[in-house]
Amino acid sequence: MVSVMTFIGRVEGLDAPTLHAQYFEEYLLLSRHVDHLKVVTDTVVSRRLDIPPNMEIVKLPAIRIPKIYGATKILFYGFKPVLEGDNIDVLYVRTFSPPELSAIWFGRLFSDIPSVLVLPGTWLFGHPSSAKGKERFYRWFLRRALDSCEKVVLYSRHMLPEVLLYHPKLEVSKIVYIHNGVNIVRFSPDGEKSKRLIELKRGRKCILYVGRVNEKKGVEDLIKAFRIVSTRNSDCVLAIAGAGDAGYVGRLVEDVKESGLDDRVFFLGPVPNSEIPMLYRSADVLAYASRGGEGIPRALLEGMACGLPAVATKVAGIPEAVIDGFN
Repeated sequence: MVSVMTFIGRVEGLDAPTLHAQYFEEYLLLSRHVDHLKVVTDTVVSRRLDIPPNMEIVKLPAIRIPKIYGATKILFYGFKPVLEGDNIDVLYVRTFSPPELSAIWFGRLFSDIPSVLVLPGTWLFGHPSSAKGKERFYRWFLRRALDSCEKVVLYSRHMLPEVLLYHPKLEVSKIVYIHNGVNIVRFSPDGEKSKRLIELKRGRKCILYVGRVNEKKGVEDLIKAFRIVSTRNSDCVLAIAGAGDAGYVGRLVEDVKESGLDDRVFFLGPVPNSEIPMLYRSADVLAYASRGGEGIPRALLEGMACGLPAVATKVAGIPEAVIDGFN
Protein backbone atom coordinates (compact mmCIF):
# COMPACT_ATOMS: atom_id res chain seq x y z
CA MET A 1 0.00 0.00 0.00
CA VAL A 2 1.45 3.37 -1.06
CA SER A 3 0.44 6.50 0.85
CA VAL A 4 1.44 9.89 -0.57
CA MET A 5 1.22 13.34 0.98
CA THR A 6 1.19 16.46 -1.16
CA PHE A 7 0.33 20.15 -0.77
CA ILE A 8 -1.70 22.87 -2.42
CA GLY A 9 -2.24 26.54 -1.61
CA ARG A 10 -6.00 26.42 -2.15
CA VAL A 11 -8.34 23.55 -2.87
CA GLU A 12 -10.51 24.68 -5.77
CA GLY A 13 -12.47 22.88 -8.45
CA LEU A 14 -12.20 23.43 -12.19
CA ASP A 15 -14.58 26.41 -12.05
CA ALA A 16 -11.75 28.45 -10.54
CA PRO A 17 -9.58 30.54 -12.92
CA THR A 18 -6.37 29.67 -11.08
CA LEU A 19 -3.31 27.43 -11.13
CA HIS A 20 -4.68 25.75 -8.02
CA ALA A 21 -7.49 24.31 -10.14
CA GLN A 22 -4.89 22.80 -12.47
CA TYR A 23 -2.89 21.37 -9.57
CA PHE A 24 -6.03 19.85 -8.07
CA GLU A 25 -6.82 18.14 -11.37
CA GLU A 26 -3.30 16.70 -11.35
CA TYR A 27 -3.88 15.32 -7.87
CA LEU A 28 -7.16 13.74 -8.96
CA LEU A 29 -5.24 11.93 -11.70
CA LEU A 30 -2.44 11.01 -9.27
CA SER A 31 -4.96 9.45 -6.89
CA ARG A 32 -5.65 6.77 -9.51
CA HIS A 33 -2.11 5.46 -9.15
CA VAL A 34 -1.67 5.38 -5.35
CA ASP A 35 -3.55 3.71 -2.54
CA HIS A 36 -4.01 6.84 -0.43
CA LEU A 37 -3.39 10.50 -1.26
CA LYS A 38 -3.41 13.22 1.40
CA VAL A 39 -3.68 16.76 0.03
CA VAL A 40 -2.62 19.27 2.68
CA THR A 41 -3.84 22.87 2.56
CA ASP A 42 -4.98 25.70 4.81
CA THR A 43 -7.65 27.01 2.42
CA VAL A 44 -10.60 25.08 1.00
CA VAL A 45 -12.92 26.74 -1.50
CA SER A 46 -15.90 24.55 -2.34
CA ARG A 47 -16.17 24.57 -6.13
CA ARG A 48 -17.57 21.38 -7.66
CA LEU A 49 -15.30 19.10 -5.68
CA ASP A 50 -15.71 15.44 -6.59
CA ILE A 51 -13.11 13.59 -4.54
CA PRO A 52 -12.41 9.85 -4.90
CA PRO A 53 -12.56 7.66 -1.77
CA ASN A 54 -8.78 7.26 -1.52
CA MET A 55 -8.14 11.02 -1.61
CA GLU A 56 -8.20 12.99 1.63
CA ILE A 57 -8.20 16.78 2.03
CA VAL A 58 -6.31 17.72 5.19
CA LYS A 59 -7.03 21.29 6.27
CA LEU A 60 -4.45 22.85 8.56
CA PRO A 61 -5.08 25.79 10.89
CA ALA A 62 -4.16 29.23 9.58
CA ILE A 63 -3.26 32.30 11.60
CA ARG A 64 -4.18 34.99 9.07
CA ILE A 65 -2.48 37.90 10.77
CA PRO A 66 -0.27 40.05 8.52
CA LYS A 67 3.47 39.47 8.92
CA ILE A 68 3.07 36.23 10.90
CA TYR A 69 0.81 34.23 8.56
CA GLY A 70 3.72 33.18 6.32
CA ALA A 71 5.94 32.13 9.22
CA THR A 72 3.23 30.10 10.94
CA LYS A 73 2.29 28.47 7.63
CA ILE A 74 5.89 27.28 7.25
CA LEU A 75 5.70 25.69 10.69
CA PHE A 76 2.28 24.08 10.15
CA TYR A 77 3.24 22.68 6.74
CA GLY A 78 6.74 21.72 7.85
CA PHE A 79 5.68 19.65 10.83
CA LYS A 80 2.61 18.00 9.27
CA PRO A 81 4.63 15.19 7.60
CA VAL A 82 6.73 14.83 10.76
CA LEU A 83 3.61 14.23 12.86
CA GLU A 84 2.24 11.71 10.35
CA GLY A 85 5.54 10.16 9.33
CA ASP A 86 4.51 6.60 10.16
CA ASN A 87 1.54 6.87 7.78
CA ILE A 88 3.37 8.38 4.79
CA ASP A 89 5.52 6.58 2.25
CA VAL A 90 6.40 9.54 0.01
CA LEU A 91 6.13 13.33 0.07
CA TYR A 92 5.30 14.75 -3.35
CA VAL A 93 5.75 18.51 -3.73
CA ARG A 94 4.38 19.98 -6.94
CA THR A 95 4.83 23.65 -5.96
CA PHE A 96 7.84 25.24 -4.36
CA SER A 97 6.77 27.97 -1.95
CA PRO A 98 8.61 28.01 1.43
CA PRO A 99 5.86 26.11 3.34
CA GLU A 100 6.01 23.16 0.92
CA LEU A 101 9.81 23.27 0.85
CA SER A 102 9.88 23.23 4.65
CA ALA A 103 7.81 20.03 4.59
CA ILE A 104 10.52 18.32 2.52
CA TRP A 105 13.30 19.60 4.76
CA PHE A 106 11.57 18.87 8.08
CA GLY A 107 10.31 15.51 6.82
CA ARG A 108 13.87 14.43 6.04
CA LEU A 109 15.38 16.00 9.15
CA PHE A 110 12.98 14.59 11.74
CA SER A 111 11.32 11.54 10.15
CA ASP A 112 13.55 10.53 7.22
CA ILE A 113 10.58 10.61 4.82
CA PRO A 114 11.59 10.25 1.14
CA SER A 115 10.33 13.04 -1.09
CA VAL A 116 10.00 14.11 -4.71
CA LEU A 117 10.21 17.79 -5.69
CA VAL A 118 8.95 19.06 -9.05
CA LEU A 119 10.48 22.29 -10.36
CA PRO A 120 8.07 23.52 -13.05
CA GLY A 121 10.21 26.50 -14.06
CA THR A 122 13.68 28.00 -13.81
CA TRP A 123 13.10 31.48 -12.38
CA LEU A 124 12.81 30.31 -8.80
CA PHE A 125 11.85 33.19 -6.53
CA GLY A 126 12.86 35.80 -9.08
CA HIS A 127 15.33 36.03 -11.94
CA PRO A 128 18.69 34.31 -11.25
CA SER A 129 20.46 37.69 -11.39
CA SER A 130 18.16 39.14 -8.73
CA ALA A 131 19.08 38.74 -5.07
CA LYS A 132 16.77 40.76 -2.82
CA GLY A 133 16.48 39.98 0.88
CA LYS A 134 13.24 38.00 0.70
CA GLU A 135 14.38 36.17 -2.43
CA ARG A 136 17.63 35.16 -0.70
CA PHE A 137 15.64 33.73 2.20
CA TYR A 138 13.31 31.77 -0.10
CA ARG A 139 16.23 30.39 -2.09
CA TRP A 140 17.87 29.26 1.13
CA PHE A 141 14.73 27.17 1.76
CA LEU A 142 14.92 25.89 -1.80
CA ARG A 143 18.51 24.67 -1.35
CA ARG A 144 17.58 22.90 1.91
CA ALA A 145 14.73 21.12 0.11
CA LEU A 146 16.87 20.21 -2.91
CA ASP A 147 19.46 18.67 -0.61
CA SER A 148 16.80 16.81 1.38
CA CYS A 149 14.68 15.28 -1.36
CA GLU A 150 15.25 11.92 -3.03
CA LYS A 151 14.39 13.03 -6.56
CA VAL A 152 14.09 16.35 -8.39
CA VAL A 153 11.82 16.36 -11.43
CA LEU A 154 12.56 18.75 -14.30
CA TYR A 155 10.45 18.92 -17.44
CA SER A 156 13.46 19.31 -19.72
CA ARG A 157 17.25 19.01 -19.78
CA HIS A 158 17.32 22.62 -20.98
CA MET A 159 16.23 23.69 -17.50
CA LEU A 160 19.26 22.34 -15.66
CA PRO A 161 21.79 25.16 -16.34
CA GLU A 162 19.49 27.79 -14.83
CA VAL A 163 18.51 25.59 -11.88
CA LEU A 164 22.21 25.18 -11.06
CA LEU A 165 22.52 28.96 -10.80
CA TYR A 166 20.43 28.72 -7.63
CA HIS A 167 22.26 25.70 -6.25
CA PRO A 168 25.64 25.06 -7.96
CA LYS A 169 26.35 22.13 -5.60
CA LEU A 170 23.10 20.31 -6.38
CA GLU A 171 23.62 16.56 -6.68
CA VAL A 172 22.61 16.15 -10.33
CA SER A 173 22.32 12.36 -10.03
CA LYS A 174 19.00 12.84 -8.22
CA ILE A 175 17.49 14.71 -11.19
CA VAL A 176 15.00 12.95 -13.46
CA TYR A 177 13.51 14.43 -16.61
CA ILE A 178 9.78 13.96 -17.15
CA HIS A 179 7.88 16.09 -19.64
CA ASN A 180 4.90 18.04 -18.36
CA GLY A 181 1.59 16.33 -19.02
CA VAL A 182 -1.93 17.28 -20.03
CA ASN A 183 -5.34 15.69 -19.59
CA ILE A 184 -6.14 14.66 -23.17
CA VAL A 185 -9.67 13.67 -22.19
CA ARG A 186 -10.60 17.27 -21.34
CA PHE A 187 -8.20 18.88 -23.81
CA SER A 188 -9.11 17.47 -27.20
CA PRO A 189 -10.16 18.91 -30.59
CA ASP A 190 -13.71 17.61 -30.19
CA GLY A 191 -16.10 19.37 -27.86
CA GLU A 192 -17.86 22.60 -27.05
CA LYS A 193 -16.44 25.90 -28.28
CA SER A 194 -16.34 29.32 -26.60
CA LYS A 195 -19.34 31.40 -27.65
CA ARG A 196 -17.64 34.47 -26.21
CA LEU A 197 -14.53 34.10 -28.34
CA ILE A 198 -16.48 33.23 -31.48
CA GLU A 199 -18.52 36.42 -31.06
CA LEU A 200 -15.34 38.49 -30.67
CA LYS A 201 -13.76 36.89 -33.73
CA ARG A 202 -16.67 37.74 -36.06
CA GLY A 203 -15.31 35.35 -38.63
CA ARG A 204 -11.72 36.54 -38.33
CA LYS A 205 -8.67 34.41 -37.51
CA CYS A 206 -7.76 34.39 -33.81
CA ILE A 207 -4.33 34.32 -32.18
CA LEU A 208 -4.76 33.16 -28.59
CA TYR A 209 -2.60 33.50 -25.48
CA VAL A 210 -3.50 31.72 -22.23
CA GLY A 211 -1.56 32.30 -19.00
CA ARG A 212 -0.42 34.91 -16.54
CA VAL A 213 -0.38 38.43 -17.94
CA ASN A 214 3.00 39.79 -16.89
CA GLU A 215 6.43 40.80 -18.19
CA LYS A 216 7.93 37.34 -17.75
CA LYS A 217 5.34 35.84 -20.08
CA GLY A 218 6.17 38.42 -22.76
CA VAL A 219 2.58 39.60 -23.24
CA GLU A 220 3.78 43.10 -24.14
CA ASP A 221 6.08 41.57 -26.77
CA LEU A 222 3.15 39.57 -28.13
CA ILE A 223 1.05 42.71 -28.53
CA LYS A 224 3.92 44.49 -30.31
CA ALA A 225 4.27 41.54 -32.67
CA PHE A 226 0.53 41.63 -33.33
CA ARG A 227 0.79 45.27 -34.38
CA ILE A 228 3.17 44.17 -37.13
CA VAL A 229 0.91 41.29 -38.13
CA SER A 230 -2.15 43.55 -38.18
CA THR A 231 -0.55 45.90 -40.74
CA ARG A 232 -0.17 42.96 -43.10
CA ASN A 233 -3.38 41.12 -42.30
CA SER A 234 -6.48 42.96 -41.16
CA ASP A 235 -8.47 39.75 -40.89
CA CYS A 236 -7.14 38.62 -37.48
CA VAL A 237 -7.57 39.30 -33.78
CA LEU A 238 -5.53 38.68 -30.63
CA ALA A 239 -7.21 37.27 -27.52
CA ILE A 240 -5.38 37.32 -24.17
CA ALA A 241 -6.82 35.09 -21.45
CA GLY A 242 -5.49 35.25 -17.91
CA ALA A 243 -5.06 37.33 -14.79
CA GLY A 244 -2.32 39.81 -14.04
CA ASP A 245 -1.32 42.78 -11.94
CA ALA A 246 -3.97 45.47 -12.43
CA GLY A 247 -1.39 48.19 -13.09
CA TYR A 248 0.46 46.16 -15.71
CA VAL A 249 -2.71 45.04 -17.46
CA GLY A 250 -4.04 48.60 -17.37
CA ARG A 251 -0.94 49.89 -19.15
CA LEU A 252 -1.30 47.24 -21.84
CA VAL A 253 -4.96 48.16 -22.35
CA GLU A 254 -4.04 51.84 -22.74
CA ASP A 255 -1.27 51.00 -25.22
CA VAL A 256 -3.73 48.97 -27.27
CA LYS A 257 -6.22 51.84 -27.31
CA GLU A 258 -3.56 54.35 -28.35
CA SER A 259 -2.54 52.03 -31.17
CA GLY A 260 -6.13 51.88 -32.41
CA LEU A 261 -6.27 48.11 -31.95
CA ASP A 262 -8.89 47.93 -29.22
CA ASP A 263 -11.34 46.36 -31.69
CA ARG A 264 -8.84 43.59 -32.47
CA VAL A 265 -6.97 42.95 -29.20
CA PHE A 266 -9.19 41.53 -26.47
CA PHE A 267 -8.34 41.03 -22.79
CA LEU A 268 -10.56 38.19 -21.60
CA GLY A 269 -9.38 38.32 -17.97
CA PRO A 270 -9.34 35.24 -15.71
CA VAL A 271 -11.14 32.30 -17.33
CA PRO A 272 -12.43 29.29 -15.32
CA ASN A 273 -10.24 26.27 -15.94
CA SER A 274 -13.27 24.29 -17.07
CA GLU A 275 -13.75 26.75 -19.98
CA ILE A 276 -10.13 26.83 -21.20
CA PRO A 277 -10.56 23.89 -23.64
CA MET A 278 -13.41 25.82 -25.30
CA LEU A 279 -11.08 28.76 -25.93
CA TYR A 280 -8.47 26.56 -27.59
CA ARG A 281 -11.07 24.95 -29.85
CA SER A 282 -12.31 28.39 -30.93
CA ALA A 283 -8.90 29.89 -31.78
CA ASP A 284 -6.73 29.42 -34.87
CA VAL A 285 -3.18 29.86 -33.51
CA LEU A 286 -1.71 29.65 -30.01
CA ALA A 287 1.07 32.17 -29.26
CA TYR A 288 3.48 32.06 -26.32
CA ALA A 289 6.10 34.82 -26.14
CA SER A 290 7.71 33.95 -22.80
CA ARG A 291 10.97 35.75 -21.97
CA GLY A 292 12.30 32.98 -19.73
CA GLY A 293 11.88 31.00 -16.54
CA GLU A 294 9.81 28.25 -18.12
CA GLY A 295 9.85 24.48 -18.02
CA ILE A 296 7.42 23.25 -20.65
CA PRO A 297 4.35 25.50 -20.32
CA ARG A 298 1.14 23.61 -19.77
CA ALA A 299 -0.81 26.06 -21.97
CA LEU A 300 1.21 25.03 -25.02
CA LEU A 301 0.52 21.35 -24.41
CA GLU A 302 -3.17 21.98 -23.74
CA GLY A 303 -3.57 24.04 -26.91
CA MET A 304 -1.77 21.51 -29.09
CA ALA A 305 -3.84 18.70 -27.56
CA CYS A 306 -6.89 20.64 -28.79
CA GLY A 307 -5.43 20.73 -32.30
CA LEU A 308 -3.98 24.26 -32.30
CA PRO A 309 -0.73 25.07 -34.12
CA ALA A 310 1.65 26.92 -31.80
CA VAL A 311 4.14 29.76 -32.15
CA ALA A 312 6.50 30.20 -29.20
CA THR A 313 9.82 31.63 -28.11
CA LYS A 314 12.85 29.37 -27.78
CA VAL A 315 12.97 29.26 -23.98
CA ALA A 316 13.99 26.34 -21.70
CA GLY A 317 12.05 23.20 -22.62
CA ILE A 318 9.69 24.84 -25.13
CA PRO A 319 11.68 23.59 -28.19
CA GLU A 320 11.00 20.02 -27.01
CA ALA A 321 7.26 20.66 -27.30
CA VAL A 322 7.02 23.16 -30.16
CA ILE A 323 9.04 21.83 -33.09
CA ASP A 324 9.69 24.36 -35.83
CA GLY A 325 7.73 23.55 -38.98
CA PHE A 326 6.03 20.54 -37.41
CA ASN A 327 3.47 21.69 -34.85
